[in-house]
Amino acid sequence: MKKYLIAASVCATVFSSLLFSCKDSSGKNNTAITEIVSKIEQNKYKIGDKIDIPLTNLEGITKVVVAVDGQEVPADFTIDGKTIGLGNHTVNLKFFKGEEETNSRDFTFVVYANEPAAKWSYEIVGTYPHNNDYFTQGFYFKNGHIFEGTGLRDGKTRLIEYKLGATEPTKLYQIKDDVFGEGITELNGFIYQLTWQDRVIYKYDSNFNQVQKFEMPPQIIEGWGITTIGKELAVTEGSQRIHFFDENFNYLRTVQAFDSQQPYSYLNEIEYHDGLVYANVYLKSGHADNSNIVVIDPQTGAVKAEFNFAELKGKQGNPQAQELNGIAFKENGNMLLTGKLWDKIFEVKIKK
Repeated sequence: MKKYLIAASVCATVFSSLLFSCKDSSGKNNTAITEIVSKIEQNKYKIGDKIDIPLTNLEGITKVVVAVDGQEVPADFTIDGKTIGLGNHTVNLKFFKGEEETNSRDFTFVVYANEPAAKWSYEIVGTYPHNNDYFTQGFYFKNGHIFEGTGLRDGKTRLIEYKLGATEPTKLYQIKDDVFGEGITELNGFIYQLTWQDRVIYKYDSNFNQVQKFEMPPQIIEGWGITTIGKELAVTEGSQRIHFFDENFNYLRTVQAFDSQQPYSYLNEIEYHDGLVYANVYLKSGHADNSNIVVIDPQTGAVKAEFNFAELKGKQGNPQAQELNGIAFKENGNMLLTGKLWDKIFEVKIKK
């Protein structure tokens, strides 16, 4: 919740995106600071750009202290792509006359990628049956087998393994807790399964024995998708953010998915392949859709490409089927796609 602290005698205009307190009796300084902040807020920054907080037009101000995302930076700082990367960033400015703080402002600025997302296409090269009782939430391929995590409550949250082309499981674990299952992945021989709003993550051995439960880290708003990148676990939460953790869910870092034009929010099921993250987008134009998959650089968050798979849902046969929500990759680089309650898995060849 944003809070606006306004001293009416000196502040006449409130910008909707600006939080500020005016401790200074100088209307000139308030106006000048507002102009500085508004210019920064409205700019479309890129990696390598410099942001300067000048003091030249501020009466009696001797120092400004700048903090970006809670970390103090110089008054003329560079967007380096490491400490400050793509996405939304919060800024706190404190203005001083000598040792006295006279004015402060809180606001945000946005950093965009250098290039727009390219439009990639695909060719359907194969189809396989899929059990249309599976409310697909997590999905990956290994050694000819599909590993799938399902959702919904009332016993519908399961961990399943089956041979690609089969509809009956070779292994199945039904979670006894009343939880809503989400994404799954594997790291160091263990399988991890998220839950949606239940704030718990399950860890299994290769025989589907549950060996550990983790409390959802506070950085994650909700559990949506998860994949493995090297020794790290990457988690989506339904926003434009991808959070990274070690195998014990100690927090490492966060990237935000942006191209040169916009953020890509509602990131859902994700899969890592050949240096890139593939994530479907849960909402499009305010409606559950998931037919779009975006391709993201996991180091920076830059969205490199986008697919539209809207035709696939119509090519499967279950009228109760919901949106696309399963992404996996075969060893040959082809993508396997399915969805919630779909009766087919589609194998597609990517065309860049």
